[in-house]
Amino acid sequence: MRHSILISIILVFLFACSYKTEKLNGPYLGQTLPGNEPVLFAAGIINTGMPTRDITFTPDGKEIYFCVNIGNSSYSTILFCKETEEGWTNPEVVDFATDPAFIYIEPFISPDGSKFYFVTNKDCDFTPENPFVTDIWVADRENDWWGKPYPMDTTINSEGAEFFPSVTKNGNLYFTREEGREYIFRSEFRNGKYTAAEKLPEQVNGGLARYNASIGKDENFIIVPVFGLPDSKGATDYYISFNDAENGWSELISLGGKINSSSRFEYSAGFSPDGEYFFFMSSKTSAETKKELTFESLKEMHNSPENGNSNIYWMKADFIIDLKTKAVYPDK
Repeated sequence: MRHSILISIILVFLFACSYKTEKLNGPYLGQTLPGNEPVLFAAGIINTGMPTRDITFTPDGKEIYFCVNIGNSSYSTILFCKETEEGWTNPEVVDFATDPAFIYIEPFISPDGSKFYFVTNKDCDFTPENPFVTDIWVADRENDWWGKPYPMDTTINSEGAEFFPSVTKNGNLYFTREEGREYIFRSEFRNGKYTAAEKLPEQVNGGLARYNASIGKDENFIIVPVFGLPDSKGATDYYISFNDAENGWSELISLGGKINSSSRFEYSAGFSPDGEYFFFMSSKTSAETKKELTFESLKEMHNSPENGNSNIYWMKADFIIDLKTKAVYPDK
């Protein structure tokens, strides 16, 4: 049964792409580049109506990885599209993430393209009631693909859950660790090894819960999904903290109403390889999706983006420059 469900994910993606008579060509699946307003990324290809989240790219932009999770996240896996001389390939499940007994989520490719980080509950003491007892795993780039994945050592993975790896260009690793509640941690990469992870300060670990932080590749800011702040528009919103060499981390600043909404799911963000574009997950709905309810319209909504399941949006990242002028640092 589990195998048939995972196969159905692949078939749905192939069907979603089958109406195209020509291969897609050009950067970002040949999509029109966005402006300062968020738009769906690759509707009908990446966003198909299924819950979609987490996106990462190889440095040259020729491979795109993202996640789909169905059955209340019981079936979660990583898919990819690859640009070839004939154009972009249809989405396929990554070869090491096909076993439906486990979840595979939150991929992140290092800025130099040498490592593929992701999260899985494989080899973890999880239960069907609590599948998100997870560790961070890595696959190394070998020739033109990824080698056999392996779990990170106990410097990073603990008896609790670790998730959402995000890496700077100097190799420092940011991730979430569950210690009663979720907190953002940082581990420095020194002499080819990771140091003991340290919890980031209170201004980053704000609110009632925080997780899935995305670090700027120069370590000068961090995007943090946070639950429980007074200016929240929904259950969880995106915030930013800036890192100043002299002042440390700033207080959290909301990314505002263009990005944050009353959506239930807003907790996975990332950037294009050059940092020009910001990608984020949201489960907001569209007025165009809502129609008079019939059996046929329900099927159409079910198989369309912005139906209440999570989608991936993108926009120019220029807004970060403006937000930096509002940064407030705690008194030393």
